[in-house]
Amino acid sequence: MTKTDEAKTAALFTPESANRALPYVKAVVEDLVEACTRLRRAEEARARAAAGSPSAGATVREREETQRQAEDARRAARTDLDRVTRELEAVGVEVKDPETGLLDFPGELDGRRVCLCWKRGEDRVAFWHDLESGFRGRRPLPPHASGPSSGPAAAEGAPRG
Repeated sequence: MTKTDEAKTAALFTPESANRALPYVKAVVEDLVEACTRLRRAEEARARAAAGSPSAGATVREREETQRQAEDARRAARTDLDRVTRELEAVGVEVKDPETGLLDFPGELDGRRVCLCWKRGEDRVAFWHDLESGFRGRRPLPPHASGPSSGPAAAEGAPRG
């Protein structure tokens, strides 16, 4: 079993524990979205360079150097994206869309497994959806959903690194 699998099965979030983890998660999600943006730009630059669209007067050597730099930038962005994704997964959070910062916190609501859903820009974890329905099926959390907190310890004060 991988660390990611262990994190997914080790703890379920309550709405309270998910919201307690949110300040840390928000900071990491900013890194996630930034790495995703860098990756997309590097892939576009690499594709342009590979297509051979030379800049005015660029030599073959200059074009090759541009391709190498674009590939280096792509690799670095991919490495950062993977690292930040693992950082979130270590807290128990599932990354659903790194470009928009859409995350699921595995949880339980009224005795059944659900995903507590949060998207970058939202103030708090206030939505949920069934395991099968995904973002399209998300609904507001019912008022009674903020019961006693018993979320994963890793989410509380997890170090950034």
